[in-house]
Amino acid sequence: MTAQQILEAIGPELRTQILSYIQTEERPAYRAMLNSLSAARKLRPQFVLEKSRAQQQEWVLAQLNLKTNGPVIEQLIQIWLLKSQSAMLITFLDALGIEHDGKGQVENLPDDISEDKALAGIKALQAAYPERQVALYLHMFKAQRPEGWEGLNKAIEETPGAKL
Repeated sequence: MTAQQILEAIGPELRTQILSYIQTEERPAYRAMLNSLSAARKLRPQFVLEKSRAQQQEWVLAQLNLKTNGPVIEQLIQIWLLKSQSAMLITFLDALGIEHDGKGQVENLPDDISEDKALAGIKALQAAYPERQVALYLHMFKAQRPEGWEGLNKAIEETPGAKL
């Protein structure tokens, strides 16, 4: 899936949640994103910042839908996951037995993830978190390797609600 397809697949509610979080809680990241998006359109960031928050989100979403902004979408989602959803990340990593820093960041990813462990991790996530958030996280996690992990890929395919 392309970054734009991911953004579309998560739906308007989660898109708004992610953008609102970045707007209010991660101001430096939001400013950097606005600087990048507005520069690509040959605009000053102030042009966007003068709009209401809702209008800013509309403008940002319109810009993110351009093919050239895929990396911006990926970074936006990664910031949201690491900063606001660390408990979800920790739940999954613990279920898989992957060492992390206690905040959901991993130094070394395993070469193999068994289907059984992946299923256990997915079930743990689905028991505690909204379905769309779980599917988004699983997609972003498996995207850390070009082909993902065979066991994780199978587990996602077999589990209802785990696909975007």
